[in-house]
Formats: sequence, C-alpha cells, structure tokens
Amino acid sequence: MRELRVAIVLRYGLSPSVWRARHAAGEVVDETPYGYHLADGDVSLTWCVDHAESALGARWRHLVRHVLGFDFVHVWRNRKIIQGADAVWTHTEREHLGVALLKWLAPRRYRAHSIAQTVWLWDNWRDYSGGRRALYRRLLRQHDVELVLSRVNRDISRQAVPGRLVARIPFGTHLAEPAAAQEKRAGVPRVLIVGNDRHRDWRLMADVASLLPEAHFDIITLAEFPRTLAWPSNAEIRSISQSEILRGGYAEASAVAISLHPNSHASGCTVAIEGVSAGLPVVATDTGGIDEYLDGATATLVPVGDSQAFASALRAYLDAGTRSADHTVALRRGLSQHDYVARLVAVTHAIVEGRALDPAVEAFAPMPRPRASTNERRDQ
Repeated sequence: MRELRVAIVLRYGLSPSVWRARHAAGEVVDETPYGYHLADGDVSLTWCVDHAESALGARWRHLVRHVLGFDFVHVWRNRKIIQGADAVWTHTEREHLGVALLKWLAPRRYRAHSIAQTVWLWDNWRDYSGGRRALYRRLLRQHDVELVLSRVNRDISRQAVPGRLVARIPFGTHLAEPAAAQEKRAGVPRVLIVGNDRHRDWRLMADVASLLPEAHFDIITLAEFPRTLAWPSNAEIRSISQSEILRGGYAEASAVAISLHPNSHASGCTVAIEGVSAGLPVVATDTGGIDEYLDGATATLVPVGDSQAFASALRAYLDAGTRSADHTVALRRGLSQHDYVARLVAVTHAIVEGRALDPAVEAFAPMPRPRASTNERRDQ
C-alpha cells in the first residue's frame, strides 16, 4: 500500500527553506515547524511555500485576509499541493478556512481530506458578525475533522457548529533540558515568564513582581505591550532564541509563571510542558483548559486576575527552593513532539480509511507510532 500523501499548509512565513535556515543558525530547535517532519515514513509530506510577491501583491493578500479573516491568497497559491494530496494538515484556522473555501468552490478538484486544527477561532466567535459566523459554519463543515488543543475549545466548537467530528488532542512540544535537583538554589530565586500570546496577563505579572521583591522576574517575550508597562526593578524583559530558552532559561530558573487572561485554547500550554519537563514548579492562571497540561506535575492553579493568590503560590515554591524530583511527567503524559505528530498521523489514517478515531489520540498518555516508518519496514 502506498504512503498517504499529506500536504502541510502553514501560515505565510513558515516556508520550509526559511525555517531550515533559522534552524541551521540555531534560532529554533525544530528542524521544521512544529516538528511535522517527524511524520516522514508514516506519510509522505509536501510542504506549502511562501510565493514571492511584489509590494502590490502583498497588499492584495493582506486585504483579502482582512476581509475574510483568513489568508486565502496564500492557500490559493499553494492549491496544487492540496489538489495532489490525500489529506491536508493545517495548524490554525487562518489556513484551514482557506482550504475549506477551495473545497467548497471546487469540490471535484479539491478532494483531499482536511485535518483542520483550530487555535483562536472560538475565542473570537462571539465577536464575529452574523454573516462571518454563517460563512465560517459553512466552511467548517467542509472538513473531515476539526482538532483543538483544549477541551474548552472542543465544547464551544461542538455547540456552535454541531454535527461535525471535533476532537481535543493533547499538544506536544520539545522538552526542556532538566537541571539537576538541588536542595536549595543559591542566590536570588528566578521566576521565568515566557510567551508572546495575546492572552498573557502582563499587568497581573507586573503586580506579582511588585509583591515578590525578593525574586528576580526573567521575562522572555517578543510582544510589545509588556514593554509599555511600569515594571518593578526586580523584573527584566529580554528576547532570546528558542534554543537558548530550552537549554539555559529553564535551567537557571527556580519556578515558571504563566499569567493568563480568560481564553478557550489552553494558552500557555507550550510553556507549561517545557516547565514541567525541566522539573520546575509552575504557577498558572486556571483558564482555557491549561489544567489538563499540568495534571500530575508540581503546579498550582490560581483564579483569573488574582495577583495575591499568584504571588502566594510562587512564594511557597521559592521558599521551598527545590525542583521537582520527577522530570518525566511530560513524557509519561504523552506531551512530547513525537506524541503530538503521532496523533496527527493516527487521525489522518483513520479519516482516510473511514474508521473511528482511536481513543488514544485524545488521551494524555504516550502515543505509539501508528505504523512502522519506511526505514523500519525495510529493516524487518
């Protein structure tokens, strides 16, 4: 049986050649975005590319994206790989709605099964106009399955557009290098805050830093808004590469803080996984379904907007001064990048072959590779 042909359609700016150059320069840890190359051997991958565009072409693409709410021009430019695929993977609604529009406009030409991953759509759903919601409902029904990373997103999606297959699959990412457990870390304790997501509650974090003058707050972000706030002297905002964060940022930290505004997509789950894998205690705002990613770890969840509770939870960990003795929680709960990609492969085979999804794809547990890779098959 031939391998399934999967077209990977990601946002403009994530072209494989550009990404691999960043990887070679040490800016990013993954060889490809989200580690999707790990599916090679289980499926045959074809990647979208960023087509060269003039200033006028870029303006046109941005205008269409603004009007529709998704990047249809980018998807249209990559239509040939969609036409030749058995299945399409997307990472967000900004791409999968464009794929759905292609399938709606020309169903005979674009027959690939679509495995649509959604991130922010359901956070914004109530703010959309009636016309936009009607369009999106029509487009969502073009997909074989919608995948989300949070049970909150899953429940909203099922209620908003019923009668479709929607599954919550656990996300998985690169794990941070664990540091050796220490009875008591010398010097000023360091609280690590990492993230660029718009749902980060930076004002709350500034308040927490003021409440804990005995700790240093190491804030790593590319976001502009936190730089506009008045931070206390024990807080520092900086930008370093993903590689430096994973190899050094967590190793130097005493605890991880994830302060969040209300959301539905498990904002902060990547940092939660990284912090847990490094053996660090984590304090996070209890919203969006992030609790599922911290279950079984050394972690405390606090109410939305409660700076006093957040500071108290951090202080308790900092006073104890010890790391978790167990660095394997993320692996035991199936939160590695290999697990995540294996789930996508399993879902794709089930959809193409007309089978029900294996319950394992939704479980917080290690995900076995659905099939032996090409090299493994040759060695048998």
